[in-house]
Amino acid sequence: MIVGANGTGKSSIVCAICLGLAGKTAVLCRGDKVGLYVKRGCKKGFIEIEYKRGGNVVINREIHVENNQSIWMLNGRHSSQKAVEEEVKSLHIQVSNLCQFLPQEKVGEFAKMSKIELLEATEKSVGPPAMYEYHCELKNFRNKERELESVVKEKADFLQKARQRNERNKLDVNRYYEKKRHLDLIELLEKKKPWVEYETVRKRLEDVKKEREEAKQQLSSLRQTQAPMLKKIQAIENQLKPIDAQIKAKVRQLGQSYWVRIDDIKQTLTLKQMEEEDHRKRISNTKRIIDDLKAELANVGDQPDVTPQIDAINAELRSIQVERGKIDGEKADLRREGDNLTLEKKLIDMNNMMKVKEEKLRSRHRDTHSALEWFRQNRELFTGNVHEPMMLVINVKNHGFAKYVENHIPFNDLRAFVFQRKDDMEKFMEEVRDKLNLKVNSIAAPEESCSRRAPSRHIESLRRFGFFSYLREMFDAPDEVMSYLCHQYRVHDVPVGNEQTKAMIKTVIEEPYIKILYTAEERYSVKRSLYSRNISTSNSAVHPSQYLTIAVDVDQKRQLEQEREVRRRQAEIDQQMKALQQRTVQLDRRENDLRKEKKHLSELRGKKRQLEQKISTKQDRWQLKNQLTETCKSLIKRAREICKMGPGEALSEELQTVRIHEHFLLSLNRQLPDTLDELDAMLNEEQSRADCFTGLSESVVEEYNRREQEIKNLEKELDDKSNALNAYRQNISEAKERWLNPLKQLVDQINEKFSDFFRSMQCAGEVDLHYENEEEYDKYGIRIRVKFHSSTQMHELTAHHQSGGERSVSTMLYLMALQELNRCPFRVVDEINQGMDPINERRVFDIVVRTACKKTTSQYFFITPKLLQNLQYAEEMTILCVHNGAYMLPPNQWDEQAFIRQHLRRKARA
Repeated sequence: MIVGANGTGKSSIVCAICLGLAGKTAVLCRGDKVGLYVKRGCKKGFIEIEYKRGGNVVINREIHVENNQSIWMLNGRHSSQKAVEEEVKSLHIQVSNLCQFLPQEKVGEFAKMSKIELLEATEKSVGPPAMYEYHCELKNFRNKERELESVVKEKADFLQKARQRNERNKLDVNRYYEKKRHLDLIELLEKKKPWVEYETVRKRLEDVKKEREEAKQQLSSLRQTQAPMLKKIQAIENQLKPIDAQIKAKVRQLGQSYWVRIDDIKQTLTLKQMEEEDHRKRISNTKRIIDDLKAELANVGDQPDVTPQIDAINAELRSIQVERGKIDGEKADLRREGDNLTLEKKLIDMNNMMKVKEEKLRSRHRDTHSALEWFRQNRELFTGNVHEPMMLVINVKNHGFAKYVENHIPFNDLRAFVFQRKDDMEKFMEEVRDKLNLKVNSIAAPEESCSRRAPSRHIESLRRFGFFSYLREMFDAPDEVMSYLCHQYRVHDVPVGNEQTKAMIKTVIEEPYIKILYTAEERYSVKRSLYSRNISTSNSAVHPSQYLTIAVDVDQKRQLEQEREVRRRQAEIDQQMKALQQRTVQLDRRENDLRKEKKHLSELRGKKRQLEQKISTKQDRWQLKNQLTETCKSLIKRAREICKMGPGEALSEELQTVRIHEHFLLSLNRQLPDTLDELDAMLNEEQSRADCFTGLSESVVEEYNRREQEIKNLEKELDDKSNALNAYRQNISEAKERWLNPLKQLVDQINEKFSDFFRSMQCAGEVDLHYENEEEYDKYGIRIRVKFHSSTQMHELTAHHQSGGERSVSTMLYLMALQELNRCPFRVVDEINQGMDPINERRVFDIVVRTACKKTTSQYFFITPKLLQNLQYAEEMTILCVHNGAYMLPPNQWDEQAFIRQHLRRKARA
């Protein structure tokens, strides 16, 4: 204990300890340069600190005023400040930590420390060596986790929006591809058409060639058969001319046999002539058939061209498709309007309920209702959010929940206006209270929103007791209103149960963290004694709701009048929907009729072509042979041009009939035709279908495909980030276990000592680990709560709530609670008993002596300018009396024994 009058230099010892251990001048708050701490008039100052630990550690510092430089020595050897700092750190000395080193100028700052700062200082001072490092690691992990959560959420939201956009465009893409399929089929049909024409003419040419070859073979056969006989006849005739008589004689001799042979030849010739006659008859019959076909063709040719009619039908079919699209759009608009009317009806109901609530407010508190009317007319005067009385803006999710909310929130708050900004609240009160003389309540919401505070325990862990919800989840309210209710009435931490909860109430009240709870019909308050830890409970009945649920007592006539227009418009929409549906049926019927008529006209147009083909087939095939050849060449040339084939290039398999069938069978489930009439009919049909798809471009598909690729990339990125997030969460879980469990044990030990000290002073105090969200590691803190008078409640230690003496007592006792847990070799407290009343000062001094003089604790420096009389001292104490002044003895002339003898003589005389 260092004792001395003010100004004698007690704090110079504190400064020397700080600077000698390489502390910063900012810790002392007495000067920013080390030269200022040297005695005035001297050019340099000297500090030596010795610490006993095995072999003694000796630190020397020589401070030069002129350049504010220092010369360091460690264990008799020149050293650097960095080496000294490392040595001090290894000794667990932290002169910048207020829980270890509390200079006179920093005594008031201890109570100003936030809960977070106090936790960090405590961790550094008495926690295990790695505790603070684990805490910092956890905060870094949590920051990274927040970043990853933000990235994952951002990417998930972007991915969802991209999917939604692509889903909206998918219909257009499908329609584009359907149109493209029709166009591709049209292109192939147009390519196949000349090949079919060529194939038709080619087959005709092949038939003519075949018949010509057959005729040639027949003629050659006849000539070959008759040639020998004719030669013999000619030879005989030549022989008979010079010797007619001889011939005649021989003829008479041989004539019979030769004439027999001649008869055979004549018979054969007759047969051939008959065949020729039959051939001429067939030709004649063919000519007659051709004439008949030409006559029929002439009759068909007299009919008008049906192509314009088919085109008109196609145009009407397209207009039907367009009109059907418009009808679908009108239907969608009417459906939306119907939905809006439903919402409008709900809004009317809500407005009616609001008016009933307002009437309840007017009848119960007319001044508040008058202030509400004034506010609605002057809303623009306020900068921040201003909410009407709570009872008007709170919306319970179930009528059965209203009674709990009303029983928990006093009516004075239910009728209060809630302000986001305090200056708005002051302006409002000045207008309605001071100028209008209205008695109203107003509330300023907490600056930092509390609306999303996490409960002490998850509701799932309480379901076994019958709890099914916390009070906050039973109603909706604007953020500022909810923030106030969470801060003031802790609605986020008040569970609501059922009859099971009532049956288990003895077990329920034993649960920690539960201070207020509701059963089906009762409200329970649970209190725990700070001294005996016994539990006391009080309960009261839950009264029925008066304001947050409204009985069905509104004017039915007014409601029906308001709903009449809605119903009338709904009836009009139904009629319009019915008319549109009938028009859709008419269009469907008309479309079917047009398709039938189009089929008939297509068949009629094809009949003419069929007749022309038949006539062409019956023409004289021998005369049509160089003509057919030229036609084939022309058609194949045209077919190659259409198909963009080079000279000598083989026909691609895609254009071959079998391949076309295989190509389209799966997609169109039908085979392409092989005749010109069927090809033309299909071409017209496909062209009509393709024309129905309007307003489509390839850019829609490109955008869709690009976004699909983006979605795939986003899915991969999201998967990678999610995996990284899970890995960080695993790291956090492991680090949290290493940090939180020892910390809770440490805080429990501190609380046990702190509470004991306060009980010994007939006061109450407690220390707990405070956090709102268990996962927000940078928001953890140590909360000190104290009570100095039996008639008051326990309050948190702050720089404003307690008096200066009470803050000093609380600070001192907290430091003493750390004393036996301290890892540091010493602690310094400078003039902390200033402002204490004598009773508390004596009590605190006794506690300090008892605690600091234990063999298990570290060294303790207690600096004070005054002492009460008759204090209890201990043999383990060393008392240093600091004197200073012009008439003071030099140190070498001081005789302690002589001073004691003189004091005893004076006491005896007195």
